[in-house]
Amino acid sequence: MLKNKNVLVAAIICLCLSNGNSAFGKNIAVVLSKIHDVQSVVPQSKNAVANFEQGTNLYKQGDFKGAEAAFRKAIELEPNFAQAYIALANTLDDQGKPQEAIAHYKKAISLDSKNSGAYFNLGLTLARLNQLEAAIAQYKKAISLEPNYADAHYNLGNALYAQGKPTEAVTEYTAAIRLKPNYAPTYTRLGNALYDQGELAQAVTHYKKSISFDPKYADAHYYLGNALYAQGKPAEAIAEYTAAIRLDPKNPAGYNALGNTLYAQGKLEEAIAHYKQAISFAPNYADAHYNLASAFYAQGKLTEAIAGYTEAIRLDPKHAQAYTGLGNAMDDQGKPQEAIAHYKKAISLVPNDAFTYYNLGITLGREQQLEEAIVNLKKARDLFQAEENKEMVEQVDQLIQKMNIRTN
Repeated sequence: MLKNKNVLVAAIICLCLSNGNSAFGKNIAVVLSKIHDVQSVVPQSKNAVANFEQGTNLYKQGDFKGAEAAFRKAIELEPNFAQAYIALANTLDDQGKPQEAIAHYKKAISLDSKNSGAYFNLGLTLARLNQLEAAIAQYKKAISLEPNYADAHYNLGNALYAQGKPTEAVTEYTAAIRLKPNYAPTYTRLGNALYDQGELAQAVTHYKKSISFDPKYADAHYYLGNALYAQGKPAEAIAEYTAAIRLDPKNPAGYNALGNTLYAQGKLEEAIAHYKQAISFAPNYADAHYNLASAFYAQGKLTEAIAGYTEAIRLDPKHAQAYTGLGNAMDDQGKPQEAIAHYKKAISLVPNDAFTYYNLGITLGREQQLEEAIVNLKKARDLFQAEENKEMVEQVDQLIQKMNIRTN
C-alpha cells in the first residue's frame, strides 16, 4: 500500500523576500515638518533648533552617532523639546537600542500628547520587538489624532495580519491605499491578506496592481507566483518566481518556491538545483532542506532524503512534515520501528494530519500490530471524511476490513 506523498512547504508569509512588513519605516517627516513650528513652541531656544537641524541632517546622511549627539544637545538646551526626543529615539532605535528609544518616545508623548508621529514611531519599535498588542494601541492612537495617516493604517494592517486577523488587516490596507494610492507594498500586503482568506482572484489582482506601480518589486512577483500556483497555473507561476529571483537573486524564498513548482511538474533535477540554491543563501532554511529531501525521496535516494529530513528537524524540531517524511524513508529502508516512532512524533506535533495516521496505520499493520493499526486508520478515516476525500475514505475502509478479518 502506497504511503502519502510528502507535501512540499512553500511558506508564503513565513519567509518574505524583503522586509515588506515594516515598509514606510520611521516617519522622519513628522519631525522635519515641524522644524519651522519650533520657534513658536520654544521661542528662546534658537541654539536648540540649530542642534536639532544639525542632527536631522546627520541622521539623513546615516551618521546616527553624530545625530544622537546633536539631538541630545538640543534636549540639553531645551528639555521640553518633544520633537528632539522623537528624533533621538529614532537614532537610538537604529543603533539597536530599542528600550532606550521607547523611553524617549514616551517622553515625547508626555510633552506633546497630540503628536501622532510619536505614537506611530513608538508603534514601529514595539512591533519590531513583537509586542503587537502594544504596537496596535500606538498605531490606533496615531490614527485617532490623524485619521488620514496612511503609514499608520498600513502598519496597523501589518500588526493585525501578524496576529492572524486578515479581515481587520484588509480594512487597514484598504484605508492606506485610499490615502496613498501609489504605494506598491500596500497592494502586496492586501493581496496576502486576501490570499489567506481564499480570495485568490482578488489577491492576484492586487499583486498585479502592486507590480504596475513598481515593476521591480520582487515581493509582489513572488507572492503573485504563489497565488498563480495555487490557481493551478504553474507556467505563469514560474515566470513570476523567475522575475522575483532576477530582481532579488540572493533571496532563498524564490528559489524554494520555484523548486516546488518544478517538483510538481516532475522536473526533479531542476527542483533539486533550486532547493540547493536556496540553502546556499540560507543554510538554516528548514523548509528548503525538507523540500530537497522530499525531492530525493521521490527519486528513490533514501540516504540523501534521510539526511535532508534529519537536517530539517535539527533546524526546526517542530517540523512535523519532516518527521513524516523521515518516517516514510525509514520504512522504505526496512526500519519500521524507527518509522513508527517518527510518525508518532509528527502526530504529537500536528494531530490532525490524515496521511500521517494513514502511514502509521499501514506500518503498524505490516508489523502485525493490528489493533493499534486499526485505531490509527480509523482516525485517518475520520479526518479524510472531514476533508471530503472520498477516495481515501474508501481505501481506508478496505484496509480496516482486511485487518478486521485478520484479527478474527
